Order: sequence, then C-alpha cells, then structure tokens
Amino acid sequence: MYIEEHGPADGVPVLFLHGSMVAGWMWMGQAGDLPEFRCLVPDLPGIGRSADEPWTSVAKTADRVANMLRERCASGSAHLVGLSLGGIVSLHVAVRHPSTVRSLIVSGVPHGTIPVMLRTLSSAILSLYRRPWGARVVARMFGIPHDESMDAFLQTALLTDPAALRAVASEVNRRPLPDGLEAVRVPTLAVVGERDTSPAKRAVQHLQRVCRMPSATSFPASAISGTPRSASSSRGWSDRGSARNASIIPSFACDAPLKLRSGFRACTCP
Repeated sequence: MYIEEHGPADGVPVLFLHGSMVAGWMWMGQAGDLPEFRCLVPDLPGIGRSADEPWTSVAKTADRVANMLRERCASGSAHLVGLSLGGIVSLHVAVRHPSTVRSLIVSGVPHGTIPVMLRTLSSAILSLYRRPWGARVVARMFGIPHDESMDAFLQTALLTDPAALRAVASEVNRRPLPDGLEAVRVPTLAVVGERDTSPAKRAVQHLQRVCRMPSATSFPASAISGTPRSASSSRGWSDRGSARNASIIPSFACDAPLKLRSGFRACTCP
C-alpha cells in the first residue's frame, strides 16, 4: 500500500484510515496539526495511489494494515483513527490483531441492514464518481471545497479502481462490522454526527452495548468539540477549517479530558 509518514520517527504512532471515495489526503490537516505524533497515512488497496493493488476484502485489508504496523512501528502498534470504510477496517484490525492497536477512534461506521434507499443512492454516486464530470458532481454533494481538496478528490477518482469500490460497497452492505468486538479491550471512541445516517447512529449504540466494561460511558446527544455535524463527511474531517478536531486524538489517546458539546453521540470503552 502507498503510505505517507509525517512527524518524528520516535513520536507516538497514529494511523489514519480514509473513507471509500477519498484517500489518505483527507487526513493531511490532522497530520499537520499533530507535529509531535508520528502520523501514518496510507491509501487503502484499490483506491487512490494504491489503485494498482487489488481490493480483496475488509478482513484481508485489516491483515495488511496490521502487518504494516508491525513493520513500521517500533512497538508494533499504533492508535487507529478511521472514517467510514477506514473505521470498519480499524475495527477489524482490533478484532483480528489486537496487539497492534493501542486505541480506536471511529467515525461514521454503519451497523445493521443498510436501507434500500441508501444502497440505491450509493450505487448512483458510484456511477457518477467513475466519470470526470460526475466526480465533480459528487464532490459538490460531499461539500468538497474548491481548493487543493477538490484537486485531490478528482485525482483520486481518476486513479481509483471502480471494481474496488463496487466490492467495498457490496461487502459493507452485507455485514459492515466484525464479530468479536466484545473482546476488544483498548480504549474505543465512536463518533456520529446529528445528520449522519441511521446505520451510523446504530453503530454507536451497538459499540456501546458490546463494550461491556465497568467504565464504559455514553454521551447521548453530545459531541466532541470541533467535529462536523456529519461525522461521516470527509470534508468535515479534512477541511482545514475543521482541523481543530485533531485535538480529539491526543486528548483521547493520552487520556486527557474530552471537550463535549451538543449535537453528537459518542461512546468510550476504556
């Protein structure tokens, strides 16, 4: 997999995993705002600059991510931060390779049956995304700003293997979250925006239920300061104006108090 590294070699490692129609570039704002951390930012198989590596499955991608952490991190582990598809992969890594994960922050991951309307909309968006003019339409739908983010989005659309995105959508529609989450013992934070989909909101409730530890906490209708209203939005997390949400990572990973405000749900499973 193509991967970029930022920050000092001896910094605390943080791995950022992107969503399905974007790539590692969406996390550059966060990486830039965490200069003391060692930030690892890959493009997942079949997507962006890893388009020449075929997408196989979420589980096998999780295995590759875990192997990458063992190779690149002195401790063999990192804090994982994932949006949508990246969040799903992160949870699979935690289940399949628990020794490689120090903590989890996941955003916009779905759980349960994906409604027909959402599946139909996703299919239509994928069809548009494959065409240069259509990718611009999708970028506007996603709220991608007209700056370097737009250029990166359009370049990703050109590079990405359409078959990979179809395979991702098919797998996620069937069963996005892995079995065995009840065995995850690292601190886990799930974030969902008030405008996110019902499957994304169900995922937060599901993670709260399966993390049955005495100190597990839920913040109904609360939010971490700086996160976007749609936590599944790549624009909300990558937009430089929202890069203050990078403070979530050291606050959570380093066990500092989290800043909360109304509008979101989050659960922590220490």
